[in-house]
Amino acid sequence: MELSTKEYVGLGKVPVGIGAMMKGWGISEEHYRDINKFTIVNFRAMTEACPHDCFHCFTDKTKRSLSLEEIKMIIDKLAAVGTSAIDYVGEGEPTIDPYFLDIINYTKKKGIQPVVYTDAATMLRDKDFVKRLYNTGASVAPKCDSLFNEEYQNWLVGDKKGVFFKERNEAISLLMDCGFNQVNDDATTRLGFDMVLSTRNMHEVDQTLRFCRENNIWIIFSYFLPTGRSGMEEFDRTLVIKEEDKVIIRNIIKSIDAEYGFQHRVWNNLGTTRCIEFFHILGNGDVTACVANDDVVGNIVEKDPLELQEVILKKYPFHDRRTHDGHCTYKPKID
Repeated sequence: MELSTKEYVGLGKVPVGIGAMMKGWGISEEHYRDINKFTIVNFRAMTEACPHDCFHCFTDKTKRSLSLEEIKMIIDKLAAVGTSAIDYVGEGEPTIDPYFLDIINYTKKKGIQPVVYTDAATMLRDKDFVKRLYNTGASVAPKCDSLFNEEYQNWLVGDKKGVFFKERNEAISLLMDCGFNQVNDDATTRLGFDMVLSTRNMHEVDQTLRFCRENNIWIIFSYFLPTGRSGMEEFDRTLVIKEEDKVIIRNIIKSIDAEYGFQHRVWNNLGTTRCIEFFHILGNGDVTACVANDDVVGNIVEKDPLELQEVILKKYPFHDRRTHDGHCTYKPKID
């Protein structure tokens, strides 16, 4: 078993070729603990438009008011504080934003790894578009609430035509064909899945994780956020996984990864990796501590990132990376 040439926060050296690390998320312990440097920033720099209606969507579809020049200025500010990656989560579907490739290219030019969270089905079935995205150097994380249950995946995104599942899977195959999941000595991949677990898909963890390990695809297993639709009173709580079932899921992850030589702690949210995201920028430049916290602390167009970080740490000291243990601070802690 070949191990990575680098050591990553919370994981150390990891096996090569199993999707253990997404390019952009691979930072050292030293980088993570240095509060004068930023780690992973969520940025809703893209359009609020979206062809889907996911029942657990965490955005409020606020119309982006930042201009392209303002977005580039924000990227400059983030580059100045050593940001490792920007997760472009969008208010809607990032790839349909008219500035999409301009923003991604500029991010890479400034030394920050762009990570695109996408439905994949809308734009990434176009081979020329996928090749252009590959050439930017970006990492891509398609929506993957189910790789195997067509009915559930289509229901989740509100797809009345019943085509999303097949189109998303077609896009994943094209991304793989274009080399996003190629094996690298540092154990990184540029293809990852973001799987939100519910009582209707939690039985797929075993099969999905094995698929990812066999195809060098990064994966995180997340649970519903206390923000957006899943934080509303009318949200269907029968979809929320019980804590005793989360224990079973953690044991499945730990057991399967051990088969691939990947020894790691299992965290309370994301599962296969610790939470290293910090700083969440909305489409108007407003900043919150993370996607699970709606409290706006200021606007990055007007203020310096380190100044805004200081406000966050005063209000929410549990976000301090010098002491943070990697568990989501908005979910029940585990041993």
